[in-house]
Amino acid sequence: MSKNLSQKIIDDLEKVGFPVEVAISSDLENQNWAVYNGALFEDSDESKTREIDVHAVDVDFSLANKVKGQTKRGNENKLISHLIIEVKKSDKPWIFFDNGRPSWPEIPSQNLKSEKEDFPSLFDDLKGLGLKEHRYIRAKLHKSYHVAFTKPSDPSMIYEALVKPAKALSYFKEHYGIGGYVLHLFTPVVVFDGSLWSASLDRRGKVKLKSVDHLFVLFGQLTKDKNEKITYEEDQICDFVTRETFTNYLKLLKHDNKEIYKAWTNWVK
Repeated sequence: MSKNLSQKIIDDLEKVGFPVEVAISSDLENQNWAVYNGALFEDSDESKTREIDVHAVDVDFSLANKVKGQTKRGNENKLISHLIIEVKKSDKPWIFFDNGRPSWPEIPSQNLKSEKEDFPSLFDDLKGLGLKEHRYIRAKLHKSYHVAFTKPSDPSMIYEALVKPAKALSYFKEHYGIGGYVLHLFTPVVVFDGSLWSASLDRRGKVKLKSVDHLFVLFGQLTKDKNEKITYEEDQICDFVTRETFTNYLKLLKHDNKEIYKAWTNWVK
């Protein structure tokens, strides 16, 4: 293989962000996550099989002995964390306005799955169960977005980046079993290789910009009830993280998931 061809292949791979996918998979494995690259899911809206870049799974049973109830082996008190990750790369800055206003301050309810459906997702209730902090409580949520230096008529890469992990999350959630004292917690994530900006308006209505390494994006997701007779909109939150800060983000996420696991344990014991 000629040197010129080799470099052209490398340049082509870097354009689509494939090296970033490999790198974050290594980061996850180094922190003991089970990693599934190119995980398949069924897109019910488009009636076809699609692929999400990474589905990572972590099992925490460190508080299993806190719950004394009888259950089948494998259904002991534990938290199974799922990261549904899409990798995106762009040479154009991505800007998000901090105008996200959730219907309720909570962990999105569709991100939780257990046999005990009445486990609360509202932060006020979770605090009563011992939750002390979580990244969504104090953070400004973002909603409106724009890819810089593009036309309004151009297809939005950001919309696809948000919707794809949410669709994959719904599919994986449906197909994971539940039982006993097992809690599944799903988190949609976009790892972005590019320039990420948070925007806000000052009192005079002027735009203020700040370069950031992560932010949290609130968006609406259509959900069908169990009988699929009614469709309604629910809040979803996607964690946007730059490649450079992904390892630190994993530490923050594990800390927050442990807080939820503690609240869950206090609730079921």
